[in-house]
This record gives sequence, C-alpha cells and structure tokens, in this order.
Amino acid sequence: MKKLIISLILLGAGIISLSSCGEKSRVDELKDFIEEVKKDGSDYSEEKWKEVNEEFSKLLDKINAYDDLSAEELQEVARLQGEYAATVFKSKGKEVMEQMEKAGAALNGFMEGLTEESDDKKE
Repeated sequence: MKKLIISLILLGAGIISLSSCGEKSRVDELKDFIEEVKKDGSDYSEEKWKEVNEEFSKLLDKINAYDDLSAEELQEVARLQGEYAATVFKSKGKEVMEQMEKAGAALNGFMEGLTEESDDKKE
C-alpha cells in the first residue's frame, strides 16, 4: 500500500512538473528579441540597426504567417510593435535631435542671409 501511495505521489509530481513547463507562446521569441534590443540598442551602430530591423521584420512575418492567432496574441503583437518603435526612437532620438539642431542652424543662416539681402536693397 505504501509503495502504491508513493508511486501515485511521484506520478502526480511528474505530471505537475511537465505541465508547468508548458509551450512557449508564439510571440515569446518577439518579446525576447525586443528585450534584447531595449537592453543593447543604445550601443548599436547604423549597420547593426539595419540588421536588427531586418530581424524584427522576419519575426513579424513569422508571426503573421499563423492563421490561428488568438485575440490576446494579436493584441500582444501590436503592443510589442509599439514597444519596438518606442525603443528605436529612444535609441535614435539623440541622433535625430542633433540633426534637427543642425537643420535649425542652417535655416537660421538662410533666414539671416535673406534679411541681409533685403536690408542691402533698402540702402
């Protein structure tokens, strides 16, 4: 009787441990990828960003190939796409701001050049 009880307990524990492993969600690969980009993205070169964006597109294509995604999975994919876009913007934002400042300086110089020309004509 003790052997039967011990066997049942071991069998139950084995079943519970196997069921807790569970199958990874189909969007977990995308989620893991985005976490890595968030962690390391600020150190990426322009070439690395091209590679990362291509990989992101491939992961999205893979997920979009599934015909049976649940509403929750679709919502999670949409959320992850937004998170990725925000991550890219944060990482590239400094570069964009610097370019905007340069463009602003060029525009200011252009405007000064125009106003100087008009002032010269008045004299």
